Amino acid sequence: MRDDNSLDLIGQLAGYGKIESVDLTAGLITVAQGDVVTGPIRWAMGGGGGTKVWSRPKKGEQVLVIAPEGDIAGAIALRGVHSLSFPPVGDPDREVVEFEDGAVVAYHPGTHALSVMLPPGATIAIDAQGGLTIKGPVTIDGPVDINGTVTASDDVVAAGKSLKSHIHDKVQAGTGVSGKPL
Repeated sequence: MRDDNSLDLIGQLAGYGKIESVDLTAGLITVAQGDVVTGPIRWAMGGGGGTKVWSRPKKGEQVLVIAPEGDIAGAIALRGVHSLSFPPVGDPDREVVEFEDGAVVAYHPGTHALSVMLPPGATIAIDAQGGLTIKGPVTIDGPVDINGTVTASDDVVAAGKSLKSHIHDKVQAGTGVSGKPL
């Protein structure tokens, strides 16, 4: 059976609040809980070991502040509590990461489909010093610029003309120039 004193203690150990300020350099935030604002405290994020997940806290984001033994100086803020300002994505079929500019990375386990959707003007860069392998058909809608050598193990076909097996008309011996590929 609980008494009023145990409820007070629980209120001192954990409570909801909204991020008031963010100091990314120090890795600290302050949290408003009603009229009270905490001092700078740490926030919890995914992966504390070898693999890290980084998502910067946003002012106004709802958090749950946990203060072990009621000591606010040692408190941490647990993020990921959705609110009216930061609603859940709410997609029942996909795992989704949605960014504030509208970019979305989503995976649909049922269809095994990964999709990346970027807003206009956004770019993707892949820096793979060890190489990049794509297995499967690739379709590119738009121009392609290549800095370096293109090597094809079979053939290159452009506008229906095979680089490997096309023929030329108007071929003549000597210094003459052949016609266009047929």
